[in-house]
Amino acid sequence: MIDYSLFYRRPIRTDRIPEELQKFDIFVSAYNSSYRVGKVFAEVRSEKKIWLIHPEYQYLPLEYPDENPKVCPDDHNEIAQVNAILEEIGDVTDKQICIDTTGFMRHVLIFLTAKLAFMGVKEFTALYSEPMYYTKQEDTSFSTATTGVPRPVRGMYGNKSGQDHLIINVGYDHKLIGEVADNKEGAVIYPIFSFPSLSPDMYQQSALRASDGGGSALDSAWINNRHFAPANDPFTTAGIISKIVNGIDSNVAEANIYLSPLSTKIQTLGFSLYWLYEGRPRQGVTLLLPECITYSRETSSGLKRLWTYTIEF
Repeated sequence: MIDYSLFYRRPIRTDRIPEELQKFDIFVSAYNSSYRVGKVFAEVRSEKKIWLIHPEYQYLPLEYPDENPKVCPDDHNEIAQVNAILEEIGDVTDKQICIDTTGFMRHVLIFLTAKLAFMGVKEFTALYSEPMYYTKQEDTSFSTATTGVPRPVRGMYGNKSGQDHLIINVGYDHKLIGEVADNKEGAVIYPIFSFPSLSPDMYQQSALRASDGGGSALDSAWINNRHFAPANDPFTTAGIISKIVNGIDSNVAEANIYLSPLSTKIQTLGFSLYWLYEGRPRQGVTLLLPECITYSRETSSGLKRLWTYTIEF
């Protein structure tokens, strides 16, 4: 097992972002209408700043931000979106790269992380901004339309001959939980709840929404196999996944592991890191996500905390 506690993270004062964050060569952020995304983009110091305009947000060209280069893929596919980002970035050799994960689509963030690792990038800085609160509380819905059929992230899947085990990072979108669980009917489920959450009420809101996730939330495994990982910590999240998978492997031969990160974007990064460090060499580990067609542009209010993480490969 990897000791994920050794990886570096720290909070940044939201009123001192330019002073407390180093200057970067490249900064990439996914544009949406939230205050926290816009504030961080404006105050991070970088030689080049890039806005990624996800097609899932359905912005029209006249709604695009005026400043800085913009990457505007028209394909939902993560390969196309990541290739468009990398084309705008250009040569990554010896570049100090920073990525604000807050507004990213999950499948694109996962694939971008893997692509950077395979390109030989040794490390990059990830940011995640916490909101003051979600505007609709437990009724918050992030994805607004999906195909209804979850699929693996391109290139990040494996297959073994044994029983299926599904590890879900539980968030607000109970519809997505139901889609993934129904897609892997018969799999043993291991829910990872975001606790400590970004605020005390958010854990309660998430738990309430998760209880509407269909038959999976009524299964005894939903209680017996539950685990917890901080909502703002990708490294602890990766460590919890590692612990779960090692426990499965000690009892089940040739188990198939499905990972479905449906909570915060920074925990999604933790799932990607686990796959890169341990899941890929193990084989039989698949990153499985609902296929979102549209996504809410704004679900939160304010900026409570900003975190920085050093991602090393």
